[in-house]
Amino acid sequence: MLLEISIMGNFENYKILKKKLDISYKGIYLNRVLAVHIWNLVNDKCSFCFSLKHFFLLFLSINVRKMVFDPKQHSILSTFGRYCRKDHLQLYESIINRLEGKASYNNTLEFGWKISIHPLVGMKMVSKVFRCLKEDKIRFREKLALSVLVVHYCNVIEELCQMNFSNVEKYLSMCSVLDLENLLTQYMKGQGIPSYSLQEGIYFIYKTNSPLDSIQYENFEAQYLMCWGQFSVDEYVSFGISPERLYIAGYPKKIDVKLMKKDNPFKKCMVLLARESFRETNKKLLDILIELSSQYAFCLKLHPSCNYLYYSQYVSLYNINVISKDKMVEECLNNKEYDFCIAVNTTAYYEVLMRGLPCLRFFDGTFDLMAGYNDVFQTKEDFEKYICDIKHLSIFDYQADINKILEYAIGVGIDKYKEILCL
Repeated sequence: MLLEISIMGNFENYKILKKKLDISYKGIYLNRVLAVHIWNLVNDKCSFCFSLKHFFLLFLSINVRKMVFDPKQHSILSTFGRYCRKDHLQLYESIINRLEGKASYNNTLEFGWKISIHPLVGMKMVSKVFRCLKEDKIRFREKLALSVLVVHYCNVIEELCQMNFSNVEKYLSMCSVLDLENLLTQYMKGQGIPSYSLQEGIYFIYKTNSPLDSIQYENFEAQYLMCWGQFSVDEYVSFGISPERLYIAGYPKKIDVKLMKKDNPFKKCMVLLARESFRETNKKLLDILIELSSQYAFCLKLHPSCNYLYYSQYVSLYNINVISKDKMVEECLNNKEYDFCIAVNTTAYYEVLMRGLPCLRFFDGTFDLMAGYNDVFQTKEDFEKYICDIKHLSIFDYQADINKILEYAIGVGIDKYKEILCL
């Protein structure tokens, strides 16, 4: 899946709280490890809470001793973080399989737990957290939750200190900005081991509606990032990250870019709506589509956060269907079932273009646009104009432009993972 990034709103509050929690243990900055948790606290996410189950983390470590690395076979220690994303795991596995067996495979979700009790460390860290947040209005239970996490990750550090990484030449994480992999990245850097991170999506900076993914820039940890395309490099550089730390490695999925089908009738259209927080934007588009519903067959593919019943009722009187929630976007992306697509503030736009489906983008000014084709519309008249323009283009001329966009935006046609990591 492709991701989106922005840098305003609660992002500033997140940075303030993170700075207050500038606590380190044996050279590891724990506020960087806890970046996601700090974000959730600032944004009042229900995922950040204290429970009895949470309390037991004081006496547990992630069992990092299960980490696989055979110096006779491997030169690269690699890990996949503790997040349940099958699409990201597929990306990780795809890249590891390209490295000629030189990289070990470690899905840290499979590591389990290990008892690790360090009472003096625990008391010291809890005291530090409460002292750092003494003047803050954070509730007691939230301070306690942060304290437990700090102690838990100190337990992990203690376990790492008992391990030998002298034969590791490079460390490769799936995502070095998050939790355990952030900690491992910092630890490996402290051991003098070059650290690399993969990119699990395309990142770009919005100026409004800041989501969690903004920490990808602010909490940048690895020495080197394997970017998909030049667009991501340009975005990171604009944020102040040195281009020397950014490699263009290419789009990690193996996919053949398809041509737009011949004699495309431009009748059946899949519409990729934005997440629920952009409901008003989605409704503006739907009002345009309702006017056009006698000429086109529109099928809505909702973002997982969208209310299925709400949108079904909104379009129930028109020639507009809502695709089943159980059907994945990937299952819909073929140019046999659909003639073209419309995308709203989603990087699935690139996935569509790769599969031979022309795609227009609806824009109402409430978000910033990513790199793409000349295909942005705001009115019914704009929509009809762009459809007409694409119809009259040579398929090969159109595809040549799309190929340039795909190479720049997500590195389609580039594959330098082995070249960068195995030399």
